[in-house]
Formats: sequence, structure tokens, C-alpha cells
Amino acid sequence: MNRNLTLLILTLLMLALVLLVLWPFGQSAHVQQTDQAPASDQLVLRFGYNIPERSALHLAAARFKERVEQHTEGRLRIDLFPNQVLGNDHQMLEMARRGELDLLLIPTAKLSTALPEMQYADLPFLLPTRQALYAMLDGEPGRLLLEKMNKINMVGVTFWGNGFKHFTANQPLHTPDDFAGLDIRIMKSRLLREQFNLMGAEAIPIDFHETRQALLDGVVDGQENPLVAIHGMGIHEVQSDLTLSEHAYLAYIFAISGKRFNQLPGHLQTLLLETAREITPWQRSETERQEAEFLVEIEAQGTRIHRLSEAERLRFQRVMQPLADRFETVIGSDILAYTQEYAALQDAGHERWLIGIDTDLSSVSPTLSLEIKRGAQLAIERFQRQDSMLTRDIHLITRDNRNLAGRSSRNLEDFMHLPGMLGIIAGIGPLSFQAGRAGSELVLPVINPWMSHPDLFASDSRLINLVAPPEHIAERVVQPLKERGIGSIRLLTETTPWSEALAGAIEATAKANNMDVHNRTVLDPTQPVAAKLDLPGTNGVDAVILVLQSRLLPQTLKWYETNPSDTLLVSTTDWTLSPRMPEVLTLQSHSAAPGVDEIVEAYTSRYATPPASIATLIQAYDAGWILMLAATRCEAGLYPNMQDALREIVPCEQLVTEVTATENGTGQFKTHLAPAWRQPDASRGTP
Repeated sequence: MNRNLTLLILTLLMLALVLLVLWPFGQSAHVQQTDQAPASDQLVLRFGYNIPERSALHLAAARFKERVEQHTEGRLRIDLFPNQVLGNDHQMLEMARRGELDLLLIPTAKLSTALPEMQYADLPFLLPTRQALYAMLDGEPGRLLLEKMNKINMVGVTFWGNGFKHFTANQPLHTPDDFAGLDIRIMKSRLLREQFNLMGAEAIPIDFHETRQALLDGVVDGQENPLVAIHGMGIHEVQSDLTLSEHAYLAYIFAISGKRFNQLPGHLQTLLLETAREITPWQRSETERQEAEFLVEIEAQGTRIHRLSEAERLRFQRVMQPLADRFETVIGSDILAYTQEYAALQDAGHERWLIGIDTDLSSVSPTLSLEIKRGAQLAIERFQRQDSMLTRDIHLITRDNRNLAGRSSRNLEDFMHLPGMLGIIAGIGPLSFQAGRAGSELVLPVINPWMSHPDLFASDSRLINLVAPPEHIAERVVQPLKERGIGSIRLLTETTPWSEALAGAIEATAKANNMDVHNRTVLDPTQPVAAKLDLPGTNGVDAVILVLQSRLLPQTLKWYETNPSDTLLVSTTDWTLSPRMPEVLTLQSHSAAPGVDEIVEAYTSRYATPPASIATLIQAYDAGWILMLAATRCEAGLYPNMQDALREIVPCEQLVTEVTATENGTGQFKTHLAPAWRQPDASRGTP
């Protein structure tokens, strides 16, 4: 009896053990292994996302789970939560930020409120092919975007995706003109609204799950979505035409909770990062494989399929270009600069000219650097329109130096080896201040619109200066002050070489003219706002001279606007000022130079905003123009090389002109260049 009882107990125990082992596999696929108690040494990470099990994104997540668990021999377990079983995207994001969800796949569009830069992949017709966009997402632009995730306590790992977007309607959509008068469904987004408005369509925000019915009822005429959404929602059943445009990418970010990531040992951090990135190519290829199947089924339903030709795609790109321009400050000038360079250099066999800009797009002076880039771009576009004999395309290549000497040197070296490079514009940053070593070492000419050194006027120097030396400018700063009876000044400058050099020259010139220089206050341009800085007071001085070029200038002017006094403000850089400002003497301005109004008008039309600094805009415009003018003259056989052509075009003695006074006593120090550059017939002709 005892023996039989013992056997029965053992049998029941074995059966219970078998059931315990097999039980998790009978659970719903929506929550995989979540009820299985981890072993004492097992770590469990929860992975949530909004897509269903049949999607390529879910299959990639399952592959990620399998590889991680195999590599750790089960010591690290990944539990998958697809199809929003934990909540919608916004809820899962907040869970991950709090550390309640470990891994997350989230559409970049759902991050655009907190991180506007994530609209990058939504820019339509940004690049010619899907492979080009993949190269950007896997390259420096993608790295910069993923880095932004740190702002919301998340670790951005890689970009997966749900496919490229296409257009549907009840008519073919081969050109932007085909959209005129149509009502197009969009998800709520200013960028998407402007995208369709540029083509003459009306953009109407409608929830995704209501889109099919809205199309069926005629509330809207068309929409955009990847094939997985078009097929899954049956949109092709209520629309007669599908245009395979691949105009934008529905990107997803594979992200890790920053709170949880920091708790993991280093080897597991590396495993998660590397595994997700290794799966990225497979995820994209699986999406394309599924899309091919969807397309067969869509066509079988009777939907007419249209493919854009290369010429049609180029037409869309040209119409959509203003969108990238207008959202450049939102997405990031540094990110778009990499993208534009990649696109410009793709056709290596095409005969072209390049102009390089080395400037600070992301650190101390991104606003002024953007004006430099835009000024040169406007010059290129106008030059190409005017010169009917020009057979080459001209492209601008802008590199971000982040105000670091090492990056600036690498940029310069890269520019020197690019075929077709005419010359380089030294923007904000170290290149402008390292010119002393550059003189005869440069292979290509460098246009320096911001400063100069006396030793750079030698005949063998390849550096061309568009601004007089600091001592020359200092004379024109001090002279009008002396004429107004100013006896005491205070200098407010910043820790950049050009500002310090000019401030030193002004101080020496002021003292030589028997002015009392109270002190020189040096500000750090990396500080967030001027209001938090220890700005100098104005008691006991007749004038405060602002020798500022970075973002500190508008911040400082704003501070003085809210703290008014009778002290004269003197700015060595032109800037858009408030009418409530106290009297400001602007000592360096291009705003009255010939042709400037037309350039400012073109700028405002192109970028939907007036320039922040007219002086900076015009200096960059002129720098780009003279490079192209010199190149065409060399090509025509008028000069043997660029240096000779440039030195004939830019005589140093014409760079600085007089100070003129206005009725209210303010003045302008004009540093404009040869006005003929901005005339319609200036692109060719005898020197």
C-alpha cells in the first residue's frame, strides 16, 4: 500500500512538472512568457510596440528576442508585447521613460512633439532612393537623431521601419500639378499639411482608423501611407489608383529605457545595441519582401499601379525643396547638411562645381552659420539662372565644425580632395582664425568674409579676405564716437578669437584717442541665455560696445531692451532690432549696399522668414558669387588660375567705406563689396 501510494505521488509530481514546463507555450502570443517566473539568476526585459504579429517589425522583434536569449543561454529573457497590449505609443513611451517598460519600438512621428527633429524621415522626396535614405539613417544624420533621445531619458539604438509612403487617389498622380484642388487625408502634422499645400491640395487631418470610411464617403480624395497600411486597411478597395512614390519613410526607432539601460552591466548593454543594429538590414528586406506580396494582391483587386519616372520624381523634389528649407531649423542644419552633401555627391561622373563651407552649425553660432549657408545657396541659384552659358551644376557642401579646430581641419582636408571644388568659405569657427598658417599651404582658395590678417595679402596666399583688419575696423568704430563727444566706453565681448581681436583693437584705439575704457567684459557664448549672465551695468559710461557675433548678440540686446538706459549701445554686427530698443549705433552693415533688398526679398520668399542678420547673409552671398565669377573667368581663358582671378575681383582697398549718419543720430558702417557682382550681367565678361 505504501509502495503504491509512493508511486502515485511520484506520478502526480511528474505530471505537474510536465504541465508546468508546457503551460507557458499555451498562452496567447500577444503576451509571450510574461507569466513565467524568472529563475533566480534570470533577467527579464519587456519589449512593447504598436504593430501586430504578422508585421515585419514584429518578426524582427522576435528575431531579436531569439538571438539575445541564445547568446545569454536564457539568462536574459525578452518578453514581447505587440499590438498595443500595454497601451498606445504615447503611454508606452511614458512607461519606458519611467523605467516600467524596458524596450520600445515607436514611430518617429509619435516623437515629433517632444523631439521635432524626428520629422526628418517625413520630409518628402528628400533623397532619390530608399537606399540613400537608409545610408543617412545608418550614418551621421541618424546618429545625431538617435542622440536626441537622451533628452527624454531614452537610448536610441537604430532605425527600423514600416515601409515607404505612397499616394492613393481615384486618379493617377504623376506630377505635383495632379494634386491641385484635391482634399488629402493626413495625420495631424504641420509638415504634412505644408507638403500638400505646396502642391495645391487641401490637407485634412483624419484619424488613421477612420481613413477608409472617409475615402469611401468622399470626405477626402486621397491619402498617403506605406503598402502595409494600404493593404491592411483595405484602402486599395476604395481607391482606384496607387502611385508608388516612395516619397517619405515611416521610420520606427528601436529604443531602450534610459533608466533601465543604466542599470544593466556593460556586456548586456553592448549585446542589446549590437543585436538590434545587426537585425536592421534584415528587418528592412523583410518589409520589402512583404510589400511585394501586398502589391500583387492590391493589383489583383483591380487597382491601377503607377510608378514615377526619374524625371517625374525630380519634379516632385524641386517642388518640395522649400519644405526642407522651412523646416531646417526644426530638424537641424547639421543633419540636413550631411543629407544634402550625400545627395550632391551621388553622381560622381557628372561634371559639376562645388563650393565648400566650414562653419559652426550646432554649437556656438548655429543661427549665423545658417545665414552663411543660405546666403551662399541663394548666390548659387541666382548665378545658375543668369548664366545661360553655364553647363555645370553647382552644389553647396556645408560641413559642421562644432567650433572645434580638429573638426575644422578635417573638413578642410576633405574639401581639398573633392573633385570640382572651386573654393571654400570660412564660416563661423576655427578656420577663420587659423588663416595665419593657411596662406601658401592651401591647394584651393579660401574666402574669409569675416576677418583678415596683415600677413595674408602676400601674392602667394590663397586666402582672400573680404573684411578689413581689426585695426581698420576699430578706427571706424572709435571715430564716430569721438565726434559725438563719447568720453568713456565699456566693451562687452565673447570668448571667440575674432571678437577678442576686434575688442583689443577697439580698446587700444579708444585709449589712443583719450577715451576712458572702464573694462572689457568677456562672455561665454556657450551659456544658455544672456539673462542668466552677469551682464555689466551702464553707470558711469557713455557707450557700451557690443563685440558679439554668436547668439549672445540678440540675447544681450534683449536684455538691454528690458533694462533700458540712456547709454548708447554700439554693435559691431548688424542685427534685426526691436523698435523698443534704446539708440543703437550699428557699425558694420550691408543693409544699404546695392542689390541687398532683392536678396533679402528672395531669402524671405524662399525660407518664409526674414534673415536674422542681413550683414552675414550678404557676406556669404558675395563670397559664393565671387568664387563662381572667378571660375567662369578662368574657364573662359581670361585668367590662368583662381587666385589671379579672385585678386582681380576683390581689390583690398575697396572693402571698407564711410560711416553715414541718419536723422536720429544713428549711423551705419558699410562694408559692402563691388556692387557689380549683384547685377544681372555680372556672371561673365572681361575683368
